[in-house]
Amino acid sequence: MASTPERTARPRRSRTRSRTVNARPALALSVLKPHQYDLRPACASLVCPDCETWVPITGLGTRKPKVVPHDTGRTWKDAAVRCRLGSNRLVTVDVTVKKWQERLEDGHAETGHRRKTTVLRKPKTAVAPAVSQIAAQKRTPRGDERGDGRPLWLLR
Repeated sequence: MASTPERTARPRRSRTRSRTVNARPALALSVLKPHQYDLRPACASLVCPDCETWVPITGLGTRKPKVVPHDTGRTWKDAAVRCRLGSNRLVTVDVTVKKWQERLEDGHAETGHRRKTTVLRKPKTAVAPAVSQIAAQKRTPRGDERGDGRPLWLLR
């Protein structure tokens, strides 16, 4: 028996799935705020400026990264309407992951001191007496006056 060498697939250049490209100018990540995009390799995504939904970026390591064709609205809640303006739009990655992370942490540090961290509880108010108790207080005998022996709630 002759052994055959193992065959492996040749390395291919990775590219985005769709060849179609949106006619609008490329969206630069430096224009967006740091909390509007995510450059982690596991979930590279951004907020579509047109429909404001989170959309993955395909081909982040290639020459032409772009926004995935996507629908507007929430999944299983809204009608599936294609976002025509933002789908297949080219993305210019002009921010490094390190710089993005620094900007994100700086923004968190700036907003962290604005919010109160202590919880201020409202003071508890006294419980209002019942109507029968109010009526009984008005009709109670004063000092040396004697009642007729009935309970206070029966006095009228």
